[in-house]
Amino acid sequence: MSSYPDRNAVGAPAGLIRLLSRLRIELAAVLILALALLGPGIAAPPLIDWDEATYAQVSHEAVDSHHYLDLTWNGQPYLKKPPLLFWMVSASFRAFGESELSARLPSLLMGLGTLAVIYLSACQAAGRTAGACAALVPLTFYFFIARAGRECATDAPLVFFSTLAIYSVLRARLSRVWLALAGVATGLAILAKGLAGFIPLIVAIVATIALPGFSSIGAGGVLVMVVSALIVSAPWYVDQALSAPGFFSVFFGRETLLRVVTHLEGEVHPASATLRTLAIEIRHLWPLMLPALALSMPRPRRALTLRIRKLSPALSLWCLWLIVALAAAFAVQTRLGWYILPALIPLALLAGTLFAAAATAHRSALALAIVASVMLMITVPPRLRVISDALEHERARSRPSLGLALKASHTADAYGGGELFFAGVALPTLVYYSRMRCQFVDVAQLAHVELVGSGVAPEQVRYHDLILIDPVGQAHPVGNLDREWEAQVVRSPAPITPAPRLSGGEPAR
Repeated sequence: MSSYPDRNAVGAPAGLIRLLSRLRIELAAVLILALALLGPGIAAPPLIDWDEATYAQVSHEAVDSHHYLDLTWNGQPYLKKPPLLFWMVSASFRAFGESELSARLPSLLMGLGTLAVIYLSACQAAGRTAGACAALVPLTFYFFIARAGRECATDAPLVFFSTLAIYSVLRARLSRVWLALAGVATGLAILAKGLAGFIPLIVAIVATIALPGFSSIGAGGVLVMVVSALIVSAPWYVDQALSAPGFFSVFFGRETLLRVVTHLEGEVHPASATLRTLAIEIRHLWPLMLPALALSMPRPRRALTLRIRKLSPALSLWCLWLIVALAAAFAVQTRLGWYILPALIPLALLAGTLFAAAATAHRSALALAIVASVMLMITVPPRLRVISDALEHERARSRPSLGLALKASHTADAYGGGELFFAGVALPTLVYYSRMRCQFVDVAQLAHVELVGSGVAPEQVRYHDLILIDPVGQAHPVGNLDREWEAQVVRSPAPITPAPRLSGGEPAR
């Protein structure tokens, strides 16, 4: 018998290690963790006022009418947003049936896709450890979990396609073929959220002019990107401009220009509000700076300097991306919190990549990186619970209008259908769950209506009353939103309370 070891036995473990290495199990682990964080509650009703229920209703009406270009909401032309999300949700409705899960599924897939592209971007620049670190960072951001991964919102496709476009620009330094993909992704980002989708194109143009390592793209490469973006996005905009009379005044006027120059939310916020929101979102990441403390010693400093020089093209591109995205958030006068979301992706890339580079530069930095990781394991879970509570709070705020919508549906069944009139502001959840057209009017417009049924006629119509006008013109009281709120407080084991605060800062919304 031979005393030499079996080569096949020796090679099997090495082959298994190589196979696992090719499978990139760290990416699979990140996506599984992301699914665990983004998935809970994704099928839970109700869809939230205002965005979720609005977008789901637009998609419902598109599927019902088979009109996917001329979108409507509550039976009226809907010109506020580009169509990409509605096309995605409509496809989900047709494939899986209409439900809360189907409405939110495209956003979930976009969120997972964004993390995968972040991983690939950091991995391309600095290796697989950097890729995993960078991809984990967004899972600690409230606005990423809420707007880019869990809720039915236009931000999810915007963030995914913007990230894909920037990744393609980074790869285009070595192969110009990637410029066509960068342009297509930019076009889809423009179809997702209009003006915000131009951020990758702006970054590419400035990078070609100003950043070392990107001049090889050249004017011709930028032209390829621009033409590709226009081929994808321009046809819908041209169609709407020619066929929808109010398109310019609503989409370009109120939803774009006025958001830049005025405070549409009714509150005047200083420019510092954007910076404060950003600080609240990222301040829990401070332990990632700990490995940099080792740079006070000469040897680790020299090692990290060499690593950063190798990473400089990617780091400079991501810094430019961060500057452009933050400038856009500062420029918009309607300072909604989630407008900083496009800036959070380059921040995640920078934080994760630099952390990994510093941690692997020297033994002393690695020890500090381990300390930082332990600290994050302690501090991040409570933050995730606060984020979860904030998201549940948002659903709870929409449950009263859900209850009113279900009452409207039962009342309509009893009287043979009809049309709803609500004395107050528009409630998209009411429209979506009642499956009826609803007129949102002033109390004075319903004050003359004589109510029948329920033994209460005649009765004065009050603010937040919902009235059904049946097919023969008789009016029936359905309910009152304020009473639904009171009923929710009585029935719910967790009554509606003020929104949880993230890290002791501002309310979640």
